[in-house]
Amino acid sequence: MQTSGTFKVALALTLSALLFPLPASALSKNETPHLARAEPGINAQSLSGAYLAAKAAQSEGALDEASRYYEKALTIDPTARPVQVEAMFAFLADGRFDQGAELASKLLDDSDAGKVARIALGIEALRDGEYDAAINHFDLSDSSELDQLLLGHLSAWAQVGKGDSEGAIRRLDELKGPPWFAIFNLYQKGLIYDYSGQPDEARRVLKILLDDKSSVQTSPDTYLAASEAMGRIELAAGNTEAALAGTEYGLALAPAYDPLLFLNKAIEAKETVQPPVATVQEGAAEALFVLGQVINRGDGQQVALLYFQLADALNENSSPKLLSSLAASAEQGKQIDRAIRYYEQIPENSAYRRTADLQMGLDLWFSDRKEEGKTLLAKAIADHPEDLQSHLAYADVLSADKEYTKSSEILARALELAPENGPQNWNIYYQTGIAFERLKEWDKAEPNFRKALELSPDQPQVLNYLGYSLVDMDRNLDEGLDMIRKAVRLRPNDGYIIDSLGWAYYRLGRYDDAVTQLERAVLITPSDPTINDHLGDAYWQVERFREARFQWQRALDGTPAPEDNVVADIKEKLENGLTPAKEDSGETAPDKPLPEKRALADQPADDTSAN
Repeated sequence: MQTSGTFKVALALTLSALLFPLPASALSKNETPHLARAEPGINAQSLSGAYLAAKAAQSEGALDEASRYYEKALTIDPTARPVQVEAMFAFLADGRFDQGAELASKLLDDSDAGKVARIALGIEALRDGEYDAAINHFDLSDSSELDQLLLGHLSAWAQVGKGDSEGAIRRLDELKGPPWFAIFNLYQKGLIYDYSGQPDEARRVLKILLDDKSSVQTSPDTYLAASEAMGRIELAAGNTEAALAGTEYGLALAPAYDPLLFLNKAIEAKETVQPPVATVQEGAAEALFVLGQVINRGDGQQVALLYFQLADALNENSSPKLLSSLAASAEQGKQIDRAIRYYEQIPENSAYRRTADLQMGLDLWFSDRKEEGKTLLAKAIADHPEDLQSHLAYADVLSADKEYTKSSEILARALELAPENGPQNWNIYYQTGIAFERLKEWDKAEPNFRKALELSPDQPQVLNYLGYSLVDMDRNLDEGLDMIRKAVRLRPNDGYIIDSLGWAYYRLGRYDDAVTQLERAVLITPSDPTINDHLGDAYWQVERFREARFQWQRALDGTPAPEDNVVADIKEKLENGLTPAKEDSGETAPDKPLPEKRALADQPADDTSAN
């Protein structure tokens, strides 16, 4: 699906140049005082100084700080058009909607920002119940397919606000486009029919959507939302069995999807639940949300964030699922504190609370608040003792913190909770194997690695780890080397796995082959200290002594820095070279990390192309 058109044209000037990486706003429109953090003083005294400070803040991903510098720049010269344009985009993306809309009113005729300005003003009009004005602003020419769909949906909800639901449905029927339009149009029709008091028609169109399994490939999030809407509509009508049948569509796709599991509990208890959407503004926000979820990957993440912020502007109170998406956007922008603040706003009784707790625990751990993170994840297990994901998340951070004994215990419980012998269980066995290998209990590690390969024979991580370990321990050398070669074939552009192959050749005394592979690995991952150290060793063995010392020095200067014992080993090699004893014994630096141990969280997607 293309994301060009109305948004992309106007965003090209600013989002690509100014907002990478783009953090989500940590500030809810209703909770600014609560969420405000200590801020540096805005000391710029000139327009150029404030502008450059804003640009610098943006380059670091600090969009909130950039917004404050734009505010300063605009107090110095409120009429500076380039500052107005860039500040509007920054304010909208940072969740400062009212400030963005104020600037939008001045930029309607701007060739670069005019389209986004009109959309922002249309959202403002929709929020304020000025539905004719909203429709007028959304009437844009030269739009992409995606924009036509979004603007058509927003205009349809404005039409509903005018009391013309039939006209809204006609507007959706007139939205002609590629086949992927269907799921979104059907979902919005279902919501509009239900909101306008026509539940039979809502059931009819939602069932068409849910019975079309191709909808799942187009937008799993919309499919799940439609399943939830069907359950709510049937429950409101007192049709308990039909309500459960409605949620079953989504649970067949995602058995652990909390919103549907929570709804099922309400259905079984015959509780009163909220309708799919309760206001026109909620309906329009849902249109923005589901399309934002579709494009929320790669280059589309920046536009998706803007969709989420516009949806937030329409809602009087941020919905839990929108808070979750804004938190995820903040995580993508490496704004961890921001993400945590979003998660903290999700109510304790929300269907999204469990996932929020897990993500918050992981975020705390990765932001160096490790004990807080582990405490929160341990609490998640205590609160949800049958939840597989809680156990896996906790085991991950325990392993990363080198608490391998405790991690292996949690993984054993995770295996009890997992579907029996399912192919997806390979990763549990793999992580268990790592824990035991790190504990130097190879008799327990190897069966877990082999079970992981039995369940999923082409996992390059497992092939690499097991193959490398076999070679490193001088066991089953041919089998181990074949495993590593296969891993390289599966991931020919992974520097860490290629490093494994090169180091395996080194251990076997095949130094020329080692140099060839390790040079490839360094080209792909040039700053990794372990790979540079390995290449230095290989160069020494083929009597390229000057190059060896150069690589060892690079290893010392690499990122992340080597561990202290490795630093000592490298310094000794820089001073004395490789001694004959080391050449003959094949010793390596103590606790030398394997490639997969160094980069488990950062592995690239599988690449199955040939070398």
